Amino acid sequence: MSLILEGKDLLLRDWALRDLPDYAEWMRPHHRWHRFNGPYFPQTPESAIPALMGKHEARITAGNWPEVRERMVIADRESDALLGTVSRYFECETSNWISLGVAIFDDANWGRGLGHQAMRLWTDYLFENLPGIVRLGFFTWSGNEGMVRLAQKLGYREEARHRMARIVKDEHHDSLGYGMLRSEWEALRSTGA
Repeated sequence: MSLILEGKDLLLRDWALRDLPDYAEWMRPHHRWHRFNGPYFPQTPESAIPALMGKHEARITAGNWPEVRERMVIADRESDALLGTVSRYFECETSNWISLGVAIFDDANWGRGLGHQAMRLWTDYLFENLPGIVRLGFFTWSGNEGMVRLAQKLGYREEARHRMARIVKDEHHDSLGYGMLRSEWEALRSTGA
């Protein structure tokens, strides 16, 4: 069964075959979002994109979704067009420590609050559907000012700062870790934050 989480301006939803051509284009390394989304990690080479799309196509066709989603499309609420993705992965499975990711691909959509809406929905969803999880977190770097503002706006706390640990365009930046405890999120939500 397909899952849809509704926000004011966007949806978090399962992948559809119609997403793949746009997603393949956004995966190409020349797009601006790659400069901020972990630019210190190797990018997917263009030659590997068709195989990656093939894996996505097979999963979509099979409808093979985990009960609690690991990755969802951020789609425009009106047009249903692909805007970006949210994701999760275990940082440490034995302690139920989950790291999150969010990407809004087109820089024309940056600064509109879409990342905030997506991460708020994603945080709600994960805390509701993973009762054993006591914390969520994510990592970014000091040059990604949008993610730093997003963390602060959502109430995620800076928990780690590794000074001058990331190199981007031959310049050192701090690596930043942000976290949210379930109890903190519930307190924020009870106040309407």
